[in-house]
Amino acid sequence: MLSSIPELIQNLRANPVDTLINLLIMFAAILICLMIHECAHGYMALLCGDPTAKLRGRLTFDPRKHLDPVGTLCMLFLRIGWAKPVPINPRYFRKYRRDYILVSCAGIIVNLILFVISTVLMVLFLKYAGIQYLSFPFFTGWKKYLFTFIYYLAQMNLGLAVFNLLPVPPLDGFRLLDQFAFNGRLSMNRRMMQIVQLVFLVACLTGLLNGLLSRVSGTIFSAVYSAVDSIL
Repeated sequence: MLSSIPELIQNLRANPVDTLINLLIMFAAILICLMIHECAHGYMALLCGDPTAKLRGRLTFDPRKHLDPVGTLCMLFLRIGWAKPVPINPRYFRKYRRDYILVSCAGIIVNLILFVISTVLMVLFLKYAGIQYLSFPFFTGWKKYLFTFIYYLAQMNLGLAVFNLLPVPPLDGFRLLDQFAFNGRLSMNRRMMQIVQLVFLVACLTGLLNGLLSRVSGTIFSAVYSAVDSIL
């Protein structure tokens, strides 16, 4: 995160209006993908019989209910981040293991769907403009900002999906690892959980995870973009 601040300051000095607009567009994309991710968990839990998220007012697109300050800043500067986890109570599930897996997968699946939709829109946008390659300088005015928003929407949704597959509590990947590899028997005491989460937070804030996740996300993005481009 800290390495991005000097670059941000430099861009603000060079082109303050365009940089601020770009930040607002990015923040809007972050809000959408984080809120939809958490709402997907809550709605799936409700479908599986658990009303906890609904009763606590989490089935809403009010960003104040979902955003975690540190997670949002990480998303803004590092392209990886998180929101406040939606509360669930597995005791309400009709079929515990099946419903637990469905709820854990819901946010990731919705983010991947939005990533594909955004990628399709990007390709159509470029083809309509007669541009063969993914590039920003060809657009000006509102077209530039619209394309930037779609691009960030694709990147943020993919990044959030990949990030949440990490097998670290309280991310979805930890729950999926628990169910598929340990049949629900994987557990940590409170102290161990806090240590793991602290180490993970430090890894996020220092950018240690950013390089690896960026390479994974970049590979997936390029593959999906090429496939969509060849189909359309």
